[in-house]
Amino acid sequence: MTGSRQWINNWRGLTIFAVAFLASGLGGGKIEMAAQAQETCAAGLVCLDQGWSERDRTKWYRTSQGSRLLPLSWALALEEAGRESPFFADENMRALGYLPAQASAANPHGLPIGFVVDEENSNRADIMCETFPETCNGFLMRKPWLGMTCSACHTNDIEYDGSRIRIEGAPTLADFQSFLERILAALESTAADEAKFDRFARSVLGAELSVPSRVALRAQLVEQIAWQTRLIDANHTDLRYGYGRLDAQGHILNKVAAVGGGAPMSGPLASDAPASYPHIWNTAQQDKIQWNGIARNILNIPLFGKNTDIGALVRNTSEVIGVFAHIEISPRWMTTLLGYKSSLRVERMVDLEQQLARLQSPRWPEDVLPPIDWDSAERGRALFETQCARCHADLASDDLTTPIKVPMQPIREGGTDIFLACNTFLHWSNAGKFEGRRPFVVKGDRIDSEDFTRDMLTNAAVGAVIGRSDELVGSLFDDIFRRGGSPESRESGAGFDYLPGVTDPVKKEIAQACLTSQDAGLPGDESILAYKARPLNGIWATAPYLHNGSVPTLYDLLLPSPLRVVVPAGETLAAPGPGNRPASFHVGSRVFDPTKVGFSTQPAELLVRSDGEVVETFEFKVYGGDGSPVPGNYNSGHDYGTDALSEQQRWELVEYLKTL
Repeated sequence: MTGSRQWINNWRGLTIFAVAFLASGLGGGKIEMAAQAQETCAAGLVCLDQGWSERDRTKWYRTSQGSRLLPLSWALALEEAGRESPFFADENMRALGYLPAQASAANPHGLPIGFVVDEENSNRADIMCETFPETCNGFLMRKPWLGMTCSACHTNDIEYDGSRIRIEGAPTLADFQSFLERILAALESTAADEAKFDRFARSVLGAELSVPSRVALRAQLVEQIAWQTRLIDANHTDLRYGYGRLDAQGHILNKVAAVGGGAPMSGPLASDAPASYPHIWNTAQQDKIQWNGIARNILNIPLFGKNTDIGALVRNTSEVIGVFAHIEISPRWMTTLLGYKSSLRVERMVDLEQQLARLQSPRWPEDVLPPIDWDSAERGRALFETQCARCHADLASDDLTTPIKVPMQPIREGGTDIFLACNTFLHWSNAGKFEGRRPFVVKGDRIDSEDFTRDMLTNAAVGAVIGRSDELVGSLFDDIFRRGGSPESRESGAGFDYLPGVTDPVKKEIAQACLTSQDAGLPGDESILAYKARPLNGIWATAPYLHNGSVPTLYDLLLPSPLRVVVPAGETLAAPGPGNRPASFHVGSRVFDPTKVGFSTQPAELLVRSDGEVVETFEFKVYGGDGSPVPGNYNSGHDYGTDALSEQQRWELVEYLKTL
């Protein structure tokens, strides 16, 4: 590393140009749905007024952004491991936390919410052929593929007293970790079990079934198994995410390292910092995105006939790369100015971002949920103004224009689980094809042979956008991802115990390296080692709480936690007690608790759906079997005086939060 790698203030000097070129050179049409809007708000589903039409919902659920998990014919033929039932059957997808949907003109295969078909039948589809030679040779890339869109992760249903309420933009309760593992297990069992493979081949190949086509299909299957095994191995962790959590940044960074042909280096690279899926209304108004504020909205330009934020476009690109987009990083001797080939649908991403900017936060529906105690809420508002308002700006549910400067709370001060921010900060990889390239194509220090993976992510995302929008140029892109400095610049950690009570020495060492780095001492707006505090409108519909989903209800959030991420050496932590946040609870139920404001925390055997089916749940544990805190699952932090509230004051504050 050279001295030029001290990035703390470098990004301040970066400028943007070529805007006039883009404004005059990019026009373009409107994305239209090929099928008619489906009737979402029917059959007992209550849809709240969040500013979207039925057509908007259909576009949100069924517009591909270029995600490609499996060939569509494979997905429809795939059976669960150990069973002959279809993998994408409603029963299995519901068990994984995804929302089933009826077959319709917009969804002819009856795919769950957020699962979409992507198709590119030109030679632009022939991507990653070094990784998938048999797949490319068989022109399988040019056939329809199954992928995911934002709605799979940002749509949820709440169930109460026989009613089901759809919340657009709310965090899903899906178990993505188990979904990936079960997909791989299903593919492996298909390859290993001759009878299962025969059924699979007959369904996939149909009239083209022959000895050569079966041989080719098996070779293609082996390629997909090898690729998915590589990604799962890179993300491996013994920590279970459970429902409603995903280490998205870890998965994206490891995917980028894989497509670049390099590999993660030794260190804190396991995807062991799962976070709740954030709610995404008002994102277009915020200056920083993601829990750690690493992505920024920077500049609106006319693109495809609509104003869109370049930062949002690159942020969305990085997320689609993380959830199955194909992208081909060109050899190092080729210029990056022409961008990278990918399966991304940039124009559709722009269109969906525009639609998302019109999404209002949900209001508490008093005609379905118990009415709000408005007298209690009025007293709660006074408490909110003294305890919460300095960090959480007041924003009306229909306010879609006020700019939001998001306060950032440094992890050193906040006391919550540090590993989402720390893992992203420390993630380091062999650069592979990224070596020698600049993060912003024509800007930034060149990437070394071993370097921060976040720089490779920036290069991949910017290159993919350029590659799919022929008239975009690299000079447009500013420092979209806040990059931070180097962890090599550290203070002394003497005299303190990092992660007190934790027995894993590696985790304690990582915590000390992160919390004593130069970035950890910077103000929140200048460091990526911080977590954001956004407006709380619609917060009632977004349980569980804290960035890592470690607190089940709003009421529980107002209780103290004995956990701390750092204490003076020799100090011990108090044991959790009845007056603290829950040390364990079950997640996975959609049954809503309107009193504490969150979902039911009962174990599966005590929960039965209205149709008689037992709900699967996962036990979230703040402490392990040996009684030590679980890194990644800390329920500490966000206790700015709320631990001193009386019981009555807590209930009044909860009542007010329902009104937001």
